[in-house]
Amino acid sequence: MPSLTLDDRLVWFAHCPKAGGTSVEAAMVARWGDRVGHLHWGWDRWWRRGGWRTANPPNSPQHLIWADAQKVLPRAPDAVFAMVRDPVARITSEQRYQRHQRHATLLGRALAWLPFGVWLRLMLAMARRNPHAFDNHLRPQSDFIPPGAAMFRLEDGVHPALTWLAEISGARLAETAPHRLKSKTGPAAIRPAEQALIGAAFAVDYARFDYPLPTASVPRRGGLDLLAEALAPVCVWFDRRGKL
Repeated sequence: MPSLTLDDRLVWFAHCPKAGGTSVEAAMVARWGDRVGHLHWGWDRWWRRGGWRTANPPNSPQHLIWADAQKVLPRAPDAVFAMVRDPVARITSEQRYQRHQRHATLLGRALAWLPFGVWLRLMLAMARRNPHAFDNHLRPQSDFIPPGAAMFRLEDGVHPALTWLAEISGARLAETAPHRLKSKTGPAAIRPAEQALIGAAFAVDYARFDYPLPTASVPRRGGLDLLAEALAPVCVWFDRRGKL
């Protein structure tokens, strides 16, 4: 969650994981350098080296939820902005990220190659037990964004957010910013049963950000859900200790 300290104001970027935030962070650092705070680019490696023993909260400063951000900011920010994304696209992007781009262990990458329905149920079960799992990547986006924040959709690209930031800061930013950490493959087809799970798990995001629900069906529990619930405690233990 980068904070930007200007001469007359404090700006907070509510970085929702897997919603284009890394591209915005990079543009901010390119323009303002050390005036951008609350960044820890090597957090994942530090975490695996034992940083989990002292981290409080147990996630990177880039991914602070709003409740935790208020504890570390020197004062209330003058402006807050955020990028959001359709939850289905966001969660499928998360699986691809875990497979190909995340600095994961062999075990962590192996989990990401589970069939999507199994992986999804396991991730949601882990998040219910430990919302900080996978560096807060599995939380609803609403957890990160306070009321009154300026919000932009990743579907519209990064440029509108950077234009807004340029206007309130009075600074000139690059005309375009590449989408960093962009998945190399497109989204896979998601079955209605998994769409229903995503719709239920991220219902607050669908309501708040006015994305259409992927399906009207209600998720039903079955054998895969029981399997995920059984595996979740072990996976949470491994993730908490930097072993995923």
